[in-house]
Amino acid sequence: MLPTKLQEELISIKKSAFMKALKIDKKHILKYQKERERRSVLPGLKWGQLDMDDNHMVSEWFNIIKDYAENYYFSGHHFDTPLNFGGRQRESQKVERGQTHYDLEVERTRVVQFHPALSTPFLFMPNKAQMYDDVITAALDVMDFNEHFITPLRDGGSCYGAMSEGLKGNEDSIIMLGDDANILRGGKHYAYDGVNWESQVGTILGPAFHGTKTYFGGISHVPSGVWDTSLDGTLANMWCLKANADKIAAGENIEGILEREPADEEVAFMLGLRYVDDPDYPRLQGLKLSVDKPDASRILPAGRNVEVVAKYDEDTITRWYLGYKGTTIDGGSLLDFLEPITPENFRGGEIQELVQQGELSST
Repeated sequence: MLPTKLQEELISIKKSAFMKALKIDKKHILKYQKERERRSVLPGLKWGQLDMDDNHMVSEWFNIIKDYAENYYFSGHHFDTPLNFGGRQRESQKVERGQTHYDLEVERTRVVQFHPALSTPFLFMPNKAQMYDDVITAALDVMDFNEHFITPLRDGGSCYGAMSEGLKGNEDSIIMLGDDANILRGGKHYAYDGVNWESQVGTILGPAFHGTKTYFGGISHVPSGVWDTSLDGTLANMWCLKANADKIAAGENIEGILEREPADEEVAFMLGLRYVDDPDYPRLQGLKLSVDKPDASRILPAGRNVEVVAKYDEDTITRWYLGYKGTTIDGGSLLDFLEPITPENFRGGEIQELVQQGELSST
């Protein structure tokens, strides 16, 4: 756990950065809504159904978020307001070579908890990347974390290039997002993954950070869709690496907290790409039979089946094929598209967007 003094310093830094970044910006609000128009903001209510031209509603919403920020997020007391519940699909079938048709049955789901007070603050944060930068830069200082540290939260797509340079032995670094830590040392890749991170973060960061965590079973937990999930996960990971520097340097597991991932290291895998074949031309790795996309979901009554057919044009098929070979249609590298992504526009899912559409909607 973070020492009490560090907890107090970091939560003060986090609150200051958050409050400074919070503002009503109509252009950002409309863009934020557009990107989520088919997703739910509350059970039965989609983002696209909201009238963001209603200045009174927007102002009231902003004041509610500001009130939660001033009285709850940084209070040190667990979030005890009832949350909404939902589920996410998790199919167990594996992809088989040469098989193009699958009969899928979802046998288990992941329960998710969400509340608009925790999930919508970024509606009023047109420059969240600056907020991330303020917090992480200060955290590196107060933790005395003397490493070349890179995270998509503040460095955007440059993390992909950093992985390439690290594997070529040009620059040692730590590339981190939430529970995922990629350590590059002398051209070698060490991949660490957090164990049950949603139930570890609150304990690692300590009581000062409990304001955006729920509490049950004697443990603090991170609910789904909380604005600081990636930030707090990253801060907790930073502290684990700092507090266990000798073990990490020796490549050891931090039992029950951070564990080495041999499968990721075998192919030099990071954020959807494998680098082992050629660090300058990383390629796609793995294939999923289903993707958790709220805006593409279908309601299926119990006991019923639905046939889903994927239809792609020839260019899209070619881009998918070449993506697994590490190149684009014009012979370039995926890095050419991914490295320029700004921190503000880094959302995750860019690789799929690039392959399917041939370009990124924004960088």
